[in-house]
This record gives sequence, structure tokens and C-alpha cells, in this order.
Amino acid sequence: MADIFADGFKETPYWWDLAPHDESDERTPPAEADAVIIGSGNVGLSCALSLSRLGRKAVVLDAEEVGHGASTRNAGYLGRGLAFKYSDLAAKLGRDDAAKLATVAVAAHDYAAGLIRDEQITCYYRDSGRFLAAPSKRSYDKLAKDLDMMRADGVPVDAEMIPRERQHEEIASDIYHGGQILRGNGIMHPGLYHRGLVERVRSQGTDVIGFCPATSVDRSGAGFSVTTPKGTIKARDVFVATNGYTPKALPWHRRRVVPVSAFMIATETVAPELMAQVLPQGRPLLENRNTPLWIRPNEDGTRVLFGGTTGEGLDHLPNKARHLYSEMTRVVPALDGVKLTHCWTGKVAFSFDWLPHTGTHEGIHYALGWCATGVPMGTYLGHQTALRIVGDPASVTPLDDRPFPTKPFYYGTPWFLPLAVGWLKWQDRRMLRE
Repeated sequence: MADIFADGFKETPYWWDLAPHDESDERTPPAEADAVIIGSGNVGLSCALSLSRLGRKAVVLDAEEVGHGASTRNAGYLGRGLAFKYSDLAAKLGRDDAAKLATVAVAAHDYAAGLIRDEQITCYYRDSGRFLAAPSKRSYDKLAKDLDMMRADGVPVDAEMIPRERQHEEIASDIYHGGQILRGNGIMHPGLYHRGLVERVRSQGTDVIGFCPATSVDRSGAGFSVTTPKGTIKARDVFVATNGYTPKALPWHRRRVVPVSAFMIATETVAPELMAQVLPQGRPLLENRNTPLWIRPNEDGTRVLFGGTTGEGLDHLPNKARHLYSEMTRVVPALDGVKLTHCWTGKVAFSFDWLPHTGTHEGIHYALGWCATGVPMGTYLGHQTALRIVGDPASVTPLDDRPFPTKPFYYGTPWFLPLAVGWLKWQDRRMLRE
């Protein structure tokens, strides 16, 4: 492979160029607060913003710099679905429950999009829609079946099937068997979105403190005592919003989420005529399979961002970049010769039942297990958690207090991940043969 790296190639998220992170934080937490929020991602910040406007004093803590985790490392997709395909969810839970959960996913998208609008967060949000690309005829038929089922069950969905002969309207690739345009989805700059949330939360007088891990959470009277290297905080409520970065200090929560590394690359500036060829509608693509690749334009449509290999080993990032580059040019051969400026990784977290979870355990609130739906669902359920903390009945969702499974001998290090990813890849290969 020829040299694929542009001068100044970075092993940090592309998003951090416009939204850089603090390298230190001298802030110290207060001795008391109404609520301590562990995790400074979109989930925790959404909860903090809502709590502040409900008259509660919160403090947000992060073990690393504010925004270190997946909230500023993800693909910037604002979707309206769950990790499950609808027919699979219906087969697992029944159509009534599936419809309720799918409707929550739509509500999550609408809440997050409304927050961007109402708070005037400048993050290049665009209601782009999404192209779900079908790697096989079977995959295409499943997309069509799911769409028919959602419509029959009253799930709000605006979508259109695109046959193979029309897929060049969406992507400069011949490897797919058509797909589905799913309208009402968006893309944005996740670094700027997160920074906007930080600014709004701090403007309400809420402390957001980096480099301040919660090393223990203990009962203290009617509330809790949260210990950190910068001091101890007494609080009535605690909210765990750490997802793929859940620490050993929270063992019950850590056992219920499986951290998985995801990877992305960014290209150098691409000629306008090539961008128009690669993504004619400027619409992001996501493959309809268990181990998908994805591709989208950057915030101003001048670069290509490409991701995949989720769950694979945390390799030397330049090696990962080479692998992703080969995948990108396999999908879109016209990009061969375009160089890379960034390659980065972040941790998503999956639950064992592939559903997000929110609720309380031993009095501690949590919202975890986004299964790659964290931007909209996390923002929404952070807000709903704030409502639950203040006792508002509007907090209730079909995701509350569902059984949150774990597995024997699992304590937060996913030793079984290579086997699980291998199984998913085998299922994908079988689908391609059918």
C-alpha cells in the first residue's frame, strides 16, 4: 500500500481540532450537592442541565478531562433507532413491546434535535437522513420487512426502499444490493455538541470537573458520600453515566456493560467533484449488518469520515488506519489515493441484551448500555433521569428498571469479546452467501 498518511497525521479524534480538550483542571468539587453525576459525557451533562433548571444543585465529575470518552469520539449520528432490527426485537419481546421501545428511540432523537435547536448549540447539525446499505439481497429484504412491520405497528417512520439500480444516487459503490433511506435522522459535529452542553451546564452555575474520579460511592444517612482525590462530596442522589468507561469503583454497573473499541479515520480535503460523486446527497451511510462499516461527510462536506472494525483489538492506530483505508477504498474505489489526516478510537458499550438501560440500583441512578445509540438516547435518558430524581412522573419510559443482565465470571473486562465478534462476523458472512 502506498503512503496513505498526510503530513501532520494525528492519532486523536478529528472532532478535537475544532473542540480541543483541557489538559488539566484545577477545579475542586463542593463539599455538598443535591446530586453527583459520574461521567461528563452527553448523558451526564443532559441530566445536569435539566436538574439545574429544576432547581437542583448538581456536580459533574470525570476521571479524565471533561469529554474524554465516547461523546467526543463517536461518528456524530443522531439516529432514531435501536441496535436491534425491528423484526428481531419483535421476535424477542413481542410486537407491542417492540413498538413501545422503537417509539422511545424516535422520542430520543426528537428530544436531542430539539435541544440543539432550543439551546442554539452550534454543532453543524443537519437533518440529513440516513442510507442503510444492504450488503446482500437477504439484508435488503429484511429492511423492507422491518419497514412494513413498523408501519403496521404504528411506529413513526419515514423511509423508502432504494433498489440496487438506484444506489449510485446515494453512494459511489457497487458492492451493495440497494438499501433504505431513513428520513428524520441527522448528523452533527459531536465535539462541538458536547462543548455546547458543557457551556450551557456551566452557565447555570453547575460544576463540571475533570481529572476527578469517583473512587468510592457509599451510603451516608439518607444520601451518599462520593469520595474523590479532590475531596468528598455529600449528596442526596448519585447518577452513574459512564457507559464504556465505567470504573472498578462501580462494580455492579461495570459488570453489566461490555466496553467495545470502535475506530474511525478522516481524509484530507477532497475535491468538490469527488465528494459529489462519493456521497451525492451528502447523506451518511451505515451498513445493515452485525459488524457494520459507516461513512459520512464531515461538518462542511469537504472530507470523508469512515469507521468500522468495532470490537476488534486495540491495535497500533496507524495499522488500524491502514486496515480501515483498505475497507474504505473497497467500498468506494474512487477514494483510492486520498490521504488520511486522523485515526482514532473510542469505547462504546453494549449490554448483554443489546438494549439501553435506565433505573436505580440500591438508590443509585444509572443510564447505561447505549449499544451505539448514545448521542440521541443518552441525551434523552439523561434528561429523563433528572425528572426521575425530582420525582416527576413524566420521567417514566419503557426502558426503566428492566432486568439488567450480566454473565458469570464477568467483572468488566470482556475476555469473551474475540469469540463474540467472530460469531457476529460469521453470521455476516453467511448472510452474504444467501
